[in-house]
Formats: sequence, C-alpha cells, structure tokens
Amino acid sequence: NKMKLTLRLIEKNYRLVDQITFCSTFISPEHLVEASAAGNEASQEMQDAIDFVRNDLKPGPLEAEQKEFLISALRNSREELFAFLEYVPQDKLAEARARVEKENVDNREEFDGDGTEGVYNPVVLPWKNRGQ
Repeated sequence: NKMKLTLRLIEKNYRLVDQITFCSTFISPEHLVEASAAGNEASQEMQDAIDFVRNDLKPGPLEAEQKEFLISALRNSREELFAFLEYVPQDKLAEARARVEKENVDNREEFDGDGTEGVYNPVVLPWKNRGQ
C-alpha cells in the first residue's frame, strides 16, 4: 500500500519531533510555550496518521471515512507546522527553505537522465502554495 510506505518513510526520514525540538532552539523564550504546543500538535497529528495506517488500515481501496481521517490528520499536521513556523525567526526559516529548494533543484538535475528513469513526481513546496 502506497500510503503505508509513504508514512513509514515520513516517520523514518523526517523524525518530526526531533526537528521541532531542534527548531525550538531558535525560538525566543516568550513564544516557546505556544510554539511548542503547535509543534507537538503537528507531531501528534502525523503520528495518528502513521499509527492508523500501521495498525488499522487493511489491504484494498481506502473507504471514504478512512480517506477523510488521513486527509484530516495530514492537513491538521501541516497547518500546525505552519503555526509553529510562525515563531521561527524569518531569517532562519528563509535559510532552511533556500536549502530545501536548492536540494530539490540538484536532485531534479541529477535525476534527469536518458528517459528510462520511470515515473517522476516533482516536489511541491508547501510554503509556495499555502492554503490549498
């Protein structure tokens, strides 16, 4: 199941709690409680989605309520992450986003080959089309 694989990769590679903890070191002390609450909520929503596909999702097509649960959890996680990022100093955030964008360009350039590579899914950066 693609959803299980995707969420397993997210869990393994992003380590959301660790990333939030690291980013929190840049947040001013007067905003740390609010930022931490948003970060923890984002992490919990993502973990709920991961736990659902790991423990409750059966093989076969997604039922409407399963799909709605996953979409809701992932959307809520994204919005809470945006709330968390509002507390991160903008210069630090801009630096991190620039690194991600450069890495995506480098990966795309490395990926371009002789046409036998298979399916290519370009990355859509969430901060570039927020609200969708």
